[in-house]
Amino acid sequence: MPSEHAPSPRSGHGAGPHDPAQPAQSLLILGASARAWAVSAARTGLRLQAVDLFADRDLLAVATAVAIPAKRYPSALAEAALGFPSGPWCYTGALENHPGLVDTIAAARPLAGNGGDAIRRVRSTHHLAESLAEAGIGFPRTLDDPSAAPRDGTWLRKPRASGGGHGIVPWTASVAAARGPAPPHGHVWQERCDGLPVAAVFVVTSRGARLVGTSRQLIGVAAWHSPPYAYCGSIDVDPQSLPDDLGEQWGRIGSLLAGAFALRGAVGVDAIVTPSGRLVVIEINPRPTASMELVDRRTGSCLAGEHLAACGIVTGSGSPAPSGGRWAKGILRAAHPIAVDDKLCDRLDGFNAAWSGADGWPAIADLPRPGTEVPSGAPCITLFAVADSGRQARGLLETRMKIVAEALGQP
Repeated sequence: MPSEHAPSPRSGHGAGPHDPAQPAQSLLILGASARAWAVSAARTGLRLQAVDLFADRDLLAVATAVAIPAKRYPSALAEAALGFPSGPWCYTGALENHPGLVDTIAAARPLAGNGGDAIRRVRSTHHLAESLAEAGIGFPRTLDDPSAAPRDGTWLRKPRASGGGHGIVPWTASVAAARGPAPPHGHVWQERCDGLPVAAVFVVTSRGARLVGTSRQLIGVAAWHSPPYAYCGSIDVDPQSLPDDLGEQWGRIGSLLAGAFALRGAVGVDAIVTPSGRLVVIEINPRPTASMELVDRRTGSCLAGEHLAACGIVTGSGSPAPSGGRWAKGILRAAHPIAVDDKLCDRLDGFNAAWSGADGWPAIADLPRPGTEVPSGAPCITLFAVADSGRQARGLLETRMKIVAEALGQP
């Protein structure tokens, strides 16, 4: 996923909302990475435009896309959006960290998603903790100032504005000493919660929230060069297979999404399942998330179409897609810079063709463009695998990851 420029684009809801009586003709997707959501949205038949940090080959296959430099994210998203025709837009991660920018763009074109006020409500740790407590759902103890946080590693320092678990570190005496006198406003301090990291996907409308997907989250896999605490993949779990008590807890969370938080569309929830079976919510993401593409693969549905419908945007019904199996997804990061050339692209395309035929869906995604460079530490490729069980899918994913890592020259 390189961060160089691709070709320039062709020449609450914002002002002048889209008339739901008239089907939309196009959709603009903005965010750090637009590929996964664009692949789902492409099945609605809309003409797609996208702006993200990568403009990878598989994004360019379904959308007119442009990449912005990482150093100009996210402000350059709004600038690039001006170059596209008018029409509805939606955002992916981690634009929820910039609710003012979301409102600025929504003033110029109709937003298919949650505006700045809704983002601020759901991303406020105080409001989130209070609302979850009223519903009988856990939330870790969280502090705005570190003075009362133990420095023994049982608490974490987390950036207020981040995504995918990046920048999280255990709060220890040495980290506190290295921090110096800087003000604490850019971070919160949160008690570590032990258990299984999971995620849920809801489609939220004015009538309520429907749980459409759950998954186990893969966090900080060292073999994939992932930093500790960073999201690096998912193993899909059919919500119908959940124990009744866990399903009931997710149901209470869904009621909050539609009620107290007044969200709409596709919403992701990150949580921990404690050893006692209790859900502890870590955060709520009021937009499409990285694990949502596994829902389309398992069900054959078009989650982007459901999101747009929940936001009042009329589209096609979504083209049929293969479905079934237990899906796993993994993100490989670059251990050192990778120069992408035609030969490397050909090798990746060869693996993709061989594995995709068996899977029924693309086995490799976020395919970089030749002539670009993937910086050290950056995500460079996404891999998928499907099998009869989650354990088997994870095993096949590991095998494919080793093959691709070797082709990329990654130790």
